Amino acid sequence: MGVEETLRSLGATLLLLPGVLGGSWAVWYQPDKICAVRGSSVVLPCSYDYPNDNNNNYYKYEVQTVMWCHNNGDCLITSYVYHSGGGSISPEYPHRAEYLGNKQKNCTLKIKDIRTADRGTYRFRFETDDPGGKWTGVPGVTLSVSELQVKMSPSGANGTVREGDAVTLTCDTGSCSSTQTQITWIKNGRPISHTQTPNNTLRLNPVSYRDSGNYSCAVREYSETRSQGFTVDVHYAPKSTSVSVSPSGEIVEGSPVTLTCSSNANPPVQRYSWFQSSGAAVWEKGSGQSLNISNFSSGDSGQYYCEAQNKHGAHNSTAVPLTITAPAEWETVLAAVLGSALCVCIVTAVILICVRRRKAGPSAEESNRDTGTPVKEATGDIYSIVGPSDTPQRGQDPSAPAQGWDDLNYTTVFFQSKTTARAEPDDPSVVYSVLKRPTE
Repeated sequence: MGVEETLRSLGATLLLLPGVLGGSWAVWYQPDKICAVRGSSVVLPCSYDYPNDNNNNYYKYEVQTVMWCHNNGDCLITSYVYHSGGGSISPEYPHRAEYLGNKQKNCTLKIKDIRTADRGTYRFRFETDDPGGKWTGVPGVTLSVSELQVKMSPSGANGTVREGDAVTLTCDTGSCSSTQTQITWIKNGRPISHTQTPNNTLRLNPVSYRDSGNYSCAVREYSETRSQGFTVDVHYAPKSTSVSVSPSGEIVEGSPVTLTCSSNANPPVQRYSWFQSSGAAVWEKGSGQSLNISNFSSGDSGQYYCEAQNKHGAHNSTAVPLTITAPAEWETVLAAVLGSALCVCIVTAVILICVRRRKAGPSAEESNRDTGTPVKEATGDIYSIVGPSDTPQRGQDPSAPAQGWDDLNYTTVFFQSKTTARAEPDDPSVVYSVLKRPTE
């Protein structure tokens, strides 16, 4: 071996020793343990060194390729987190891994939208233009991934608190520092504006019934990746108690009336009570959400209100006046006019009927008599033609000729069977006639 080759070999050996000449083969991770919240972004700070003596043209190295690997000891694998030389990238990291370093001592890596599967050890490796100038930084940097979780203080059973209490919600980042992640709060699926507070807390002081809902926290950069929901259930006494009347409007005596009580409470109202007041006197009318009055009378008139009650308190509604409405003056006048018109119609109808009967002409019996046609015997009644009798009337001269048929008298006689008329004394004022039964 010549002197030149011996010196070159000695120089290369010395360059491999830390601190000798221009540098050493090394990779530093600061810190070497990092915690990230799922859904957040994490930066893995990194720097590296290699022999690079500008005064020695024989031993100057130039970095050609840099790469990062996941859970691999020497980074001698077929797929990478990042590879500057066109190496195969693992399917989990495209568009998520970003190399922030260079080929001159900076090897920082950023990973976006951290997933649970990203936990593990990451190592950096670089290769120079010299076949022997390759280095993998061991032991690497360890990444742990935690889940966001909402916690409440003071803690209540199933997130139950009472209205008026002071409540603090904390977005717990697990083993990760809360200062590493910016948090946004979400209620019932919608982001809450202006909620970034120290230590990722949300203060509700005092808590209101309007604060009831489902809360979650998320990384501000990726709000779609959020914690599991936490339900805040605010309990409170009844409020906004009111009474509705059915049917609405004026109340007519004898009609049915229903009153319904409504109230907002948590837990729901356990008891409804009804009261009627008149002046200073108040008496209870019943219980239940509805009060039914089937036949409203003047004795039911007064002020009505309800009381709603649960375990946290009670609340009364505003009193509702109920009175019988007297008929209006125009209604009385209208009823009188309608009654009079009805009477006039009835009288007019009776008169028209009588007039029509009078104009209808003689009956069949009268028509037969006018024409001299004998009337046939009917059941019960006997219709006969009465002519002048051959027997002279009392006081008349028997020799006087009989009168003609010009003066005829018509009559109807009802014969009762098997009945013999009782003889009556002669009465000079009675005119007797002879009845002849027509022969067939």
